[in-house]
Amino acid sequence: MDDAELASLLAGRAGCPYPGAWQDAPFAERVVDGVRFALVAVDPGLSALAVRRDDGSLWCLPEGGGRDLVNSGVAAFVAFTRAYDAAATEAAAYDGPGDGAGDGPDDDAAWEAAEEAAEALTERLLEGFGELDAAAVADENSFWCVAAEEIGYGMSV
Repeated sequence: MDDAELASLLAGRAGCPYPGAWQDAPFAERVVDGVRFALVAVDPGLSALAVRRDDGSLWCLPEGGGRDLVNSGVAAFVAFTRAYDAAATEAAAYDGPGDGAGDGPDDDAAWEAAEEAAEALTERLLEGFGELDAAAVADENSFWCVAAEEIGYGMSV
């Protein structure tokens, strides 16, 4: 995949929970275990999101070495960012305990309802992710699994 094609595909992405800065083409490269990656987002000193040049899969490359699958392809990544962005918008609009006048931590029913709503949103998001790219959410500690959990946590706190 060349840089122009990669940049064009990434232009369709929505919100992504990666804190690094998105890069412009031409993309810098990093070689890990003999495999070439194009660095598409970088969080200096911590990690990079990178596209594997030979198959188009997207990986997180920690500065200390190693690599963790983010998505099987850039198109799947873009679809995940759109689903994530929609879920984040839904979570932000949720009027849970503590969001309105008179709500408080003593209202156990309201807190329980918020936790149930958060769990339901997280599960829907993870199910959708699984339908788009099962390999990306096969490990509960993967990039997207953690991101989905954090959206839910944000709703229930």
